[in-house]
Amino acid sequence: MLDTPVKRLYPNELLPPIPNPEVEQALWKRLSLAVAVVGLAIVGIGVGTASISYRLTHLHVEGGVVNGRLVRLRAPIAGKLQDFYGRPGARVQAQQIVARIMPAPQEKESLLKLQGEVQVNAVQLESGRQTLVFLQQQLAQMERQDVALKQAHVAIADKDVEYHQSGVNAENAQVAAARLEYERYNSLLAEGAVSRQKVDELRAVWQSAEAKVRQAQASLDSSETSLDALASGIPLNPGATLANQRLNLMQAIQDQVTLVHTLEAQLASKKQRLLQVQTQYGDRKTLEIKAPFAGVVYRTERELGELVSRPDNLLTLLDCNDLWIENWITAEQARRIDVQNPVRVQLAGDTNTYVGEIELIEPVSSIEMVRQQVQAIIPPVPPNLSNQPLARVTVRIPPSSDQAQAHQFCGVGKSANLTFGMKLFAQ
Repeated sequence: MLDTPVKRLYPNELLPPIPNPEVEQALWKRLSLAVAVVGLAIVGIGVGTASISYRLTHLHVEGGVVNGRLVRLRAPIAGKLQDFYGRPGARVQAQQIVARIMPAPQEKESLLKLQGEVQVNAVQLESGRQTLVFLQQQLAQMERQDVALKQAHVAIADKDVEYHQSGVNAENAQVAAARLEYERYNSLLAEGAVSRQKVDELRAVWQSAEAKVRQAQASLDSSETSLDALASGIPLNPGATLANQRLNLMQAIQDQVTLVHTLEAQLASKKQRLLQVQTQYGDRKTLEIKAPFAGVVYRTERELGELVSRPDNLLTLLDCNDLWIENWITAEQARRIDVQNPVRVQLAGDTNTYVGEIELIEPVSSIEMVRQQVQAIIPPVPPNLSNQPLARVTVRIPPSSDQAQAHQFCGVGKSANLTFGMKLFAQ
């Protein structure tokens, strides 16, 4: 039996490797790990992109403070604090009595003096009104006289024109007669019937008559001009008419109107003051001071039994329904804030997140101390923002659980963090 050559399944190739389960398992683990790493990298890139996008479109500001509106109650009269119910942190209701003042003796004298001033002011006003009516009547009478006088002047001027026209006509007749007489004697001079001297005399008479015609015509022209002026309402001699007196009277009326308005305003003010004082006094021996709204006593500035004068501060009320968050930001941040977007508010010690609305953004230079005095707190400028252009931002917040804590002044002074929506590009 001849030896048969062995046929190779993989000629000129290596034999296939023998399968090893442990090696395959290791390869699969490496492949899975690589896929997981790539996935984590993609997720990280997405998270990083989202984080960058969030930082570009949102501004997180810390150090905000809850602020509120303050109202000072002042003593309307001088006297002694008979009762004083307010204590810091105490809640009061609207129209609740917070103090009573025993009026000082001079206050009753002031009331009587105010009543006398009202009476005097009323008499002055009535006298001023009567004077105004009298001046207006004088003006109306003067205007009627002025109209009648103008009509009389026109009639006189018309008669004057007629008179001068008659004079012109008469002088023209004299000229015609003198001319005829001269011409008749001048024809006789050639025949030697009259002397040259007589003819020259008649020539002089004719020329004199013509001169009188020119003079009469000038007077007629002047009278016609005067008539036209008077008919148009133009006075020929302002000093001889009522024009100046009329102007003076109109100025006096204007001054009297101003005086009457001033007296009316003074009387209304004093009547209001008198009514207020009378209402405050009534039949009571003490004057009651009431809270104008429901709030919390923020601080007291007087003590029971203390003498007070008008308008001394008695106590300050905090309006718990008028609270906001206040903070400082840079001018650049202020330009980037989108005021149309709501603001996320996180109060210190509160797990809830509130949504507020931007109420005001203003540069520091426009803030006035007078306005700041009506708020509970003036937040200090953070050290990291010093020497920079700054802006003040206030965010109105909805009622929170802190507002029910009167003894904690409704949360005023509590710190807060704010998150604003930002514009991608500052305008």
